[in-house]
Amino acid sequence: ETITVTGAAPLIDTSNASTGSVIDARQLETLPSGGRSAFLFAVTVPTVVASGDAQFNRQQDQTNASLLSMGGGTRRGNNYLLDGVPITDLRNRASANPSIEALEGVAVQVHTYDAETGRTGGGIFNTSTKSGTNSFRGSGFYQNRPRWGSANNFFAERAGQPLPDTYFHLGGGGIGGPLLKNRTFFWFAGEGYGSNTTRNVSARFATSRELAGDFSASTNAAGAVQPIFDPLTGDASGNGRTQFPGNIIPANRLNPVARAIASYFPTPDQNVSNTNNNFVRASQLEDRAQMYSLKADHRFNDLVSLSGFYLYNKTDEPCASYWGQNAFADPNEYLLARRVHMVAVNNTWLPSNNTVLTFRYGLTSFDDSDFLTEEFDPATLGFNNSFINSIQRKKFPIGNIQEYGDNGSAFGAIDATDRLWYSWSANATASKLLGRHTVKAGGDFRRIGTDTQSFSASSGVFNFDRLWTSGSPTALQGGNAFASFLLGLPSGDPGNLSRVGQSTPLNAFVNYYGGYLQDDFRVNSKFTLNAGVRVEYE
Repeated sequence: ETITVTGAAPLIDTSNASTGSVIDARQLETLPSGGRSAFLFAVTVPTVVASGDAQFNRQQDQTNASLLSMGGGTRRGNNYLLDGVPITDLRNRASANPSIEALEGVAVQVHTYDAETGRTGGGIFNTSTKSGTNSFRGSGFYQNRPRWGSANNFFAERAGQPLPDTYFHLGGGGIGGPLLKNRTFFWFAGEGYGSNTTRNVSARFATSRELAGDFSASTNAAGAVQPIFDPLTGDASGNGRTQFPGNIIPANRLNPVARAIASYFPTPDQNVSNTNNNFVRASQLEDRAQMYSLKADHRFNDLVSLSGFYLYNKTDEPCASYWGQNAFADPNEYLLARRVHMVAVNNTWLPSNNTVLTFRYGLTSFDDSDFLTEEFDPATLGFNNSFINSIQRKKFPIGNIQEYGDNGSAFGAIDATDRLWYSWSANATASKLLGRHTVKAGGDFRRIGTDTQSFSASSGVFNFDRLWTSGSPTALQGGNAFASFLLGLPSGDPGNLSRVGQSTPLNAFVNYYGGYLQDDFRVNSKFTLNAGVRVEYE
């Protein structure tokens, strides 16, 4: 006599009102995935649409990997659960993308009509983690993307620059088993990668003539010399200005701070200024990521069990820096460093053969900060002491010079921000079978917040346009923004004023309270009636 017991998720769950699908461990392990993000597998479920940048699907890509619309809901309105514990941050992202090696499955609940599902304007990702058993078992994987399979960037190839030494290595695995047979079990998973990828820029920088104030060879798009005018001439409105003799700014009129800043600019590949880009570079980005997780389960007896899950994720993602030795002045010079700590504790108690009680606690800490990789003292540029004394964090000032630099940003690292996303939560549920009724009740509390401070503009943001060196500011006759920069004359446009940032720490958070009562009534084998009420306050 043979008795076979199976425990598979049904294709259609008719016991509740929510709809969706379950992506089990076998599907997670075998289906192709560029960045191994379990949440992005949800696109295999009807009405789930991903709209994030497809290249950002790795461990550290919480932002783009969370841009999912479920069932027509807003793409940043979903709720993320790990073993019943919410891991959603204040921006409604998943605080971490857990390793597939640590997951038993992901229940993708698209239409959440049951009262027990809350704090969502779209759907819910209900993720369950792997547990150890009385037998030791494990898994492992390795991925490689060889250099011979990569093509060079079109503009880099055209400029005669060879393909950099790109590489990508990704590996990991999991192992679990008993610590105490029939009582205590563990499951450990790890995953990490190292990659060297490229970003490319085509930008415009000042020529050696322009750096000296000589614009006699600087032409416009039509090929004619672009005239620059003396802002100290003309009437009060700036009309009737006279052109600098020879289209050259006298040496005694060059601003010393501007010249000090310009001394750090890179040399263009072509010493030509005709409104076209004259600087092409490829930047090599060396990304590093490690993720570790550990789950422990303990059965006190047949009625009480306890499990705890801990995850640590460390990623370092550099931005594309193109300036070489003066990288501290590059607008793209910073490191995005992310550190995630996550704890989920579950306690299950069966007081009777028809009642289940569950108590859960969760804690997440998601450090998501931009760090400058090189320090710089702006006092060395010749600013006056009143300006230097107002600076909160020493860094190269930011400058935007119209038509110069990369997309209008000419110099100075734009990011220097400390961000900590955090949350902690506690919830309890009770489920009781009463004949043909399944009655559920529960309560939920969450505090979700961010502790942040930005220093990006702390050393000044200076904007330059060609109005000061134009023959007529209203008609924009001639003029050059780099010439205005050399004269030390930032833009007077009210919408483009220069400024110095002064920041204070911000700790912003919400308190969420939820409670529900749900009854699933099996009228007969073909008909189930679901009725419930949920109260939420935030």
